Amino acid sequence: MAGLAVVASAGCGGDAVLLEVEGDLPVGAGVDAMCLAVADRAASGGHFGQVYPLSELPQTLRVEPGAATEAEAWVIGYRAGVPIARDTAAIDFGGDVTLRLDACYPNAGGAAAARGDAVGPDAPAAIVAIRGRGGGRVVAIGSGASAVIDADAGAGELVVAAAGPAPPAGTVRGAIAFDADGDCDDDVVVVTTGAAPAVWRAEGDALEADGAIGTAAVRAAAAADVDRDGDVDVITASGSTLLLHENDGRGRFTADPSAITGAGFVTDATALAFGDLDGDGDVDLVVGQAAGPLRAFAGAPGGGGTFTGAPGVLPDVAVAARALRLADVDGDHLPDLWVAVEAGPARLFVDRAGTLEDQSFIRLPQPAPVATGIAVGGWDDDCTVDAVIAAPGGVALWRGDGTGALVADGTAGGATAAELVDLDDDGDLDVALATAAGVVWLAR
Repeated sequence: MAGLAVVASAGCGGDAVLLEVEGDLPVGAGVDAMCLAVADRAASGGHFGQVYPLSELPQTLRVEPGAATEAEAWVIGYRAGVPIARDTAAIDFGGDVTLRLDACYPNAGGAAAARGDAVGPDAPAAIVAIRGRGGGRVVAIGSGASAVIDADAGAGELVVAAAGPAPPAGTVRGAIAFDADGDCDDDVVVVTTGAAPAVWRAEGDALEADGAIGTAAVRAAAAADVDRDGDVDVITASGSTLLLHENDGRGRFTADPSAITGAGFVTDATALAFGDLDGDGDVDLVVGQAAGPLRAFAGAPGGGGTFTGAPGVLPDVAVAARALRLADVDGDHLPDLWVAVEAGPARLFVDRAGTLEDQSFIRLPQPAPVATGIAVGGWDDDCTVDAVIAAPGGVALWRGDGTGALVADGTAGGATAAELVDLDDDGDLDVALATAAGVVWLAR
C-alpha cells in the first residue's frame, strides 16, 4: 500500500509507524474489501481514507506523522459491498499498530444497565449509528431538529456533540448511514414523506446538509457498493418502484432506471436490506412490503450493478415489514434476515445456501415482541450474535446461546428504535435506544 503523511497544524513529528490489518475472517467468503483510514487527532489536521480490494490478509500501510503527535486509525471490512466488520486504534507514533477484521469482537460481560440521562430530541423519529473520525456516535432525528450524540466516558453519560441539520419536509421515515464520499467516515441519508432523501455529510464532529438523492420522496433507502467500483451506491423504494442511484465516488448520485428488473414483483415497498444471500460474492437485495410477501432480488454476477427478481428465495407469504436487518446468526457467513413486523411479532429467516426459511419459533424466544426496530451484533463476552428488539412497551435483550438460537437476556424501558455502536470508544459495543425522552445509552 502507498504511504501517507498525516499532517497537523502544530506539534512535534515522530518516526513513521507501520499500520497492519489482520483478521480471522476468510478473505473472499468472509471479507473481500476494506476501507482504511488514518486521521490526526487535531481537528485541523490531515485525514486519509481509501477503499482497497483484498486478496489476502494481513495488509500494511506506512504512516508518516508529519507534524502530528497523535492519530486515530480505523478499518471497515466489506463483503459484497456491505460492511461486516470494523476496528479502531490509537496511534502515538511510538510503535506499530494492528487493526483486526474478525468474525467476533468479545465485549464486556455482565448485565446491561442505563448510563446517564436521555439526551437529544424528544421522541426521535429515527436514530442511526455513525462511525469514523471521532469514533462511534448516534444521530437522532426528531421533528424539525437533529443532533449528533456521543458519550462522555469520564462522566459516564451521553452528550450532544453537535446540532445536526434540520430534517427535510414531511414526516421522518428513517435514516441510513454509509460512507458516501470514500473517506471511511459515515455520512447520513434521511428519508421523509415530503422531500427527496437528504444527504448529510460528515465534517468532523458535525453533519452538514449536502444535497439530495433524486427529486422525489421515497419510502425507504439502503446502501451498498453494488457495482464493486469502490464507492457506495443507494437504492430507494417507493410503492412498486425500486431505483438504483449510482455514486460517482464523491457522494453525487445519478439514477439508473434500468438497473432493477422484475415488474410486478414488488407492489408496496416499505423496507430494504442488502447482503450476499447465496454466497457468490455479489450483493443481493431484500425488499419488505406493507402487505405482500418479502421479496429478493439477485445481484448480477461480477458486481454488474443490476438486480433481477428472484422468486423462491423467500416464502411467498404476506409479511407486513416495518424494518429489515441482514446479519449472520449461525456463523456460516451467510446473512440471515431479521424482520420487524407491523403489528406482529419479530421474525427471523435463516439463510440456507441462498434460500431463507422462517425459523422464528425455533431460534427466537417466544412470545417475540411486536418490534419497531431491531439491532443485531455481538455485545456480550462471547462470540455469538446478540439482538436488541425495540418495542414501545419494553425492549427485549437477547443473547446468542452458541447454537444459532437466542435466549432472553434482560429487558429495558420502551423504545422505538435501537442501534449497536461503540459510543465511548472502549472497544465494546453499546446500545443506543430512541425513547420518548431522547436517546438512552445501555452498556455492560
